[in-house]
Amino acid sequence: MKQCSLSQFTESLTPWLDNNYIRSVTLRDDDRVVFSFVDGVNDVYEINDCNRSEIDKVCRDLQEKGIKVLGLA
Repeated sequence: MKQCSLSQFTESLTPWLDNNYIRSVTLRDDDRVVFSFVDGVNDVYEINDCNRSEIDKVCRDLQEKGIKVLGLA
């Protein structure tokens, strides 16, 4: 699991968004975000400087980019 700030999290997404490497994103009940990649790797992020609504917003932005997002309210 990777712990990071919201800004670090969004910055780390940039290279993955450009090459269709993300298979899906799951927002868990414990507010952790799990990325599943096309090669079978899963990364779990704990964003430690924001609330659930801010995490939801980032996940909705990913969904608008065509990435499958699970666990949004």
